[in-house]
This record gives sequence, structure tokens and C-alpha cells, in this order.
Amino acid sequence: MNDPKNTGVGGLFQLPKLFGFGKKKEKSKTEPEETEIYPLEKAEDNWKSAMRYYRSERYDQATIHFRESLELLLRACCHGYISSTEKNLISLAKKAFDNIPAEISAALRFINPHYTLVKSVYTAAFADDIYEKAKMVAAWVFSQSSYIKFDLDPK
Repeated sequence: MNDPKNTGVGGLFQLPKLFGFGKKKEKSKTEPEETEIYPLEKAEDNWKSAMRYYRSERYDQATIHFRESLELLLRACCHGYISSTEKNLISLAKKAFDNIPAEISAALRFINPHYTLVKSVYTAAFADDIYEKAKMVAAWVFSQSSYIKFDLDPK
């Protein structure tokens, strides 16, 4: 009676080990692990999201995604290790490129501090400025690299 092979689930009832009774087996972990998205792919995804938000007049989210897209685009151009805590667009641009034109530097300064979000603080005019400057910076980054490109006006 006390033989462990003959005992089922413990408790008041001693049930035989049938299908569905007894110890539950752990599910095998055969699910594919998520692969790390490369900065360029993530930059393109953020740009597409920003354009969707921009077109649907959700300017706060569009501004955040334009900025994140530029950050990832600049990261993709950097050589070597860049800390994940590095968020400053100007310092990322300096690490990625030797010479930054004054116009691009001014655009980066304009976009740079706007990575915190207070709900719906951005106007249409401000979002237009962010979009134009982000597009200008992205086009400049594309012109500096032969392999970094994606569509800046996705449908």
C-alpha cells in the first residue's frame, strides 16, 4: 500500500496514475527565442510608427518615435560598443561621424531634449518641425553611409 509506484495523487483519495492524474510534467521550452532586432531595423520600425502617429495627429507619440528612430539610426552608424544608456543624439552623432554640418547639429539640438513625454503637449506645428528636422537628419545619415537606408515616406 505504501509502495510509491502504486500511489497516485496524494490527499484523501488514492487515485491510480492515469492520464491526467499525478505530477504534471513541465512543458518543454521549445519556443523560439526572440532574436535581437538590429538598430537599423528597429529604427525603420520606429520611423514607420512615427509616420502612422503623425498622420493620425497623435503628435506626442510621433515626436517620441521620430527621436527614437534617429537615436537608433545613429547607433547603427557607430563603430564599437555604445552604452544602452547613451541617449544624447549629438554625442551619438559625434561618435558616428567625424564632421557634422552646422545645420544637422542644430536639428539634433532641437530634437534632442524631447524624449520625455507629458501627455499631448505637442502641437501640430511643433510635430511638423520635428518631422522636417528628423527627415533632414535621416537623409544626411543616409548620404554618409552606403548601406544604411530605408524609406522615409512609407505608405
